[in-house]
Amino acid sequence: MSYLFVFRTGPDIDHMTPLVWKLLEEGEDVEIVLSPGYDVTGDHRIELLQGYPRLRLHHPPSGSGLIGRVRSAVRSTLPAALLRLSRGDAQLVAVEWGYGLPIGYDRLRSPAGAVALIRSLGRSFVKAWTETAAQLRASYVVAARMLRIPTVCLPHGLSVKLDMASETEIQELLEAGPLEWQDRNRFTAFVFNTEHHRQWSLANANGDPDVMQTWGSIRWSPEWFEKSRELAPPFSWPEDTDRLKVIYMAPRWPNMVHADRAIELARRLSEMDEISLALLGHPRKQSGGTGPLLAAEGIDWSRVHDISGTNSVAAIDAADVVIDVGSSIGIEVVMQDKVLINPTYIHELKTLFDSIEDAAVVAHSADDVIDYLRRHADGHPHLPSAEAVDQLMREAVYGSREAPFDVLGEYSSRIRSLTTQGDR
Repeated sequence: MSYLFVFRTGPDIDHMTPLVWKLLEEGEDVEIVLSPGYDVTGDHRIELLQGYPRLRLHHPPSGSGLIGRVRSAVRSTLPAALLRLSRGDAQLVAVEWGYGLPIGYDRLRSPAGAVALIRSLGRSFVKAWTETAAQLRASYVVAARMLRIPTVCLPHGLSVKLDMASETEIQELLEAGPLEWQDRNRFTAFVFNTEHHRQWSLANANGDPDVMQTWGSIRWSPEWFEKSRELAPPFSWPEDTDRLKVIYMAPRWPNMVHADRAIELARRLSEMDEISLALLGHPRKQSGGTGPLLAAEGIDWSRVHDISGTNSVAAIDAADVVIDVGSSIGIEVVMQDKVLINPTYIHELKTLFDSIEDAAVVAHSADDVIDYLRRHADGHPHLPSAEAVDQLMREAVYGSREAPFDVLGEYSSRIRSLTTQGDR
């Protein structure tokens, strides 16, 4: 059986590679179409997949200047996607997160369906020039529907937020009533990591309970977690020190973050003699970069190591404590048996790390953070209870199922079952 995955950016690789690896391990054929302009050279996860003879990796077209742009744009169009799918033997198309199909695709053989197809065709040539990666994904979703190939939309990251409307724009839309996100219902399956995220979509975004499904988190499934640690590129702490090694993860600034409090915490941390401090920016530099911190006054940068761009799995492995503001990377911290500090006062969102008592050190002020770090440096680290870790794994990783639960096996089984359903 053959499956085709569309990889646009780094998060796609983060959250779909485990499934591709599992399918290859089980002897299946997999194709990956890489987004034009996305260079995966040296990516340790792609190198792992390329070791399997059943993988076909379709690299972006080479070339620069106008010729290169033309080749990249053409590759992202609907006709190009149709050609590849019709020539191959893919029985399912997998993409990651985002929009589905407009209303006309409910009945392709209707006037509305014809109009939808014409619009998709024209849009694919226009947007291929300006939104190449997004259009590549859209083209394969449309082409799959035209060829009656099932489609699955896999999760983009893992949301540990219990307040799902984390951005002002979404909150404003919700004030007018449920979100008009029925386009997601036109996938064969639209997958969530967590059940609380699925329930929010059913209640607030017109989700179809048959299409919206909770499969758990393959990114942090125990099987892939161990493989990920094994594959992570080597990283050594920037200095040879006996001090407590602390990573401060830059927050995603648009997610209701109090920037002044985040900056003040960085300033206070830079003054501590008991710790060796490193700053790690989010992979999405536009929303979680270190810019606001680097531009702030009063932070002693001579005492801070900027390790942005370092693989987070390797960086956490080298640290003792990680300070993180509402990100799912906190799961990696807990699973690696490192201490997670949750400075809940820095943002207005509630997360699983707030609701699951004892999974992390919950700090309500900069003083709380400093006090804990001093206690830890004095030999009194926080040790989460087994009950707290079990609850975190159940709610964040296992899709609200009890352990032991084979997340990767669940994904593999579900993917196979979708191939018998046809398009919706």
